[in-house]
Amino acid sequence: MSTTSFSILIVGLGWLLCVYVYAQANGKPSSKVPEGDSYASCYDTDSGKLVGPAKRRTFVLESPDGRYRAYGETTAVTHKRKNGHGDEHMECENETGLFVAGAWNESFRQVVSVLPRHGLSGNSISLVDWSREGHQLLIGEGLWGYGSDFGGTEIRVYDADSGTLSSESLVDEAFRKHAGKECIGVYQPVGFSEDGGIIVKAGPYFDEGEEQPRPESCMAKESIWLIGPARDAIRQLPDDYMPKHYGKEEPRKPASQVTLQAIL
Repeated sequence: MSTTSFSILIVGLGWLLCVYVYAQANGKPSSKVPEGDSYASCYDTDSGKLVGPAKRRTFVLESPDGRYRAYGETTAVTHKRKNGHGDEHMECENETGLFVAGAWNESFRQVVSVLPRHGLSGNSISLVDWSREGHQLLIGEGLWGYGSDFGGTEIRVYDADSGTLSSESLVDEAFRKHAGKECIGVYQPVGFSEDGGIIVKAGPYFDEGEEQPRPESCMAKESIWLIGPARDAIRQLPDDYMPKHYGKEEPRKPASQVTLQAIL
């Protein structure tokens, strides 16, 4: 993967039952309420200590017309590795999936898989939004290296009607064509426009420890941009632009109901 694909990473019943069962199997309750990002880690976020395997599922996001539902799930597992001296140590690796279901009587199926890469063993999926029409789902694939500041987000669009996924370089290519030259930046997904264009937040790209952006960085400051829906169309939006959100978060069941159902 090229450097242009990265930005700096800051860090119903079905999903609730899964959380409950996982917590019981690990001997402690889950303190995490499902959000839009499936981030999971083998390390404690406060102490940094290795605490073992973890799993995290996002909430279920429903398309505006209720035709499709989606969630992301990440599993973080530990592996024993040997360094150059033959000493064993534990490492963490993530596997992430995007799951989509059609009508309410259809089961979820995995449509996207994000696997660990060399130097980027951590990954997650954030559900940004469904398009107003057309059943397109905007997602952010989080990628990072454990024990490293290096990481980023790939902005992608999953078309539920056709079952296709956009390329990893969708946003990079749009900015390169707009600039007419090699162009790198820090990109984060924001949402959809009413007509199906992708809204992104773009900013300058800095190398670690540097105070000035890279020469190839096209952005002087953070700004909001619209890409599409027409081919090769890209334009800057006002800094105070606030996009509408069209997807609907599926209502959660009370925890007491989940516990009772799990026991039964």
